[in-house]
Formats: sequence, C-alpha cells, structure tokens
Amino acid sequence: AKPLGRRGPRHDEAMTSKSASTFAMIGTLLLWIYWPSFNGALATGASQHRVVINTTLSLCGSCVAAFIGSRLLRGGKFSMEDIQNATLAGGVAIGSSADLVVLPGPAIIVGIVAGIVSVTGFAIISPFLSRAFDLDDTCSVFS
Repeated sequence: AKPLGRRGPRHDEAMTSKSASTFAMIGTLLLWIYWPSFNGALATGASQHRVVINTTLSLCGSCVAAFIGSRLLRGGKFSMEDIQNATLAGGVAIGSSADLVVLPGPAIIVGIVAGIVSVTGFAIISPFLSRAFDLDDTCSVFS
C-alpha cells in the first residue's frame, strides 16, 4: 500500500458532498420504483402481483425499521445512508421468496429484520471494523 500513497479518511472521518448525497437519494427513489418489477420479472400469472406487493411491503418494513434504528443508534438523529442501505436490504431480502405464497405480515417482518441488520451493520459493525482491523467498508458490504 505504500506505493499508492497516503490512505484516505477513515470511516468516521469520511464526508460526502451534497451532490453525492443527492444522487444517492435519487438512486434510492429509483429502487423504490423499479425493485418490485425487477423481482417480479420472472414470475408468471397471478404471482407477479404477489411479488410486487410482497416486495413493496418488505421495502416499507425495512425503511420503517431503518428510521427507528437510525434514531436509536445515532443519538436521536436520522442518517440518510441508513435509510438508503435499508431500502436495498429490504428488496434483496424478500427477492428470493417474493413469489412464494407469503402473507403480508411475513413480508413486512422480513423487511424489518433486513432494516435492523442493515442499520446495525452500517452504524456499529463498519466503524468497529475500521477501528479494530483497519478495514474500510467503502461499499457498505457489511451492512
């Protein structure tokens, strides 16, 4: 790593620009719009409707859990990165089972669990790995 030069800012020192945050939020909105149809693309017949509904409910559950978890873990403040990561986590978590005959309750629970895991990973695990092992999670893999 020495030939590459000085290391960039650590996880807790990293700052984002206003334009990067704006584009990340636009990407999150696009996830909300297109992720249900992405999950439902391979489903057939009536199961397409079920996939879209389950995915939307999972996204809702993950975002609600992210808002609550972000507020609890960040001293009463919301972090947009938590919400953005949880949106992706909710869509991915329900993706493989969205076409199964899943009632609305379990779809929401899958989203809530994904949101909690995502916020915990981003708020607690990533800074810990950065401090303890000098591992920087630049792509939020651990959340």
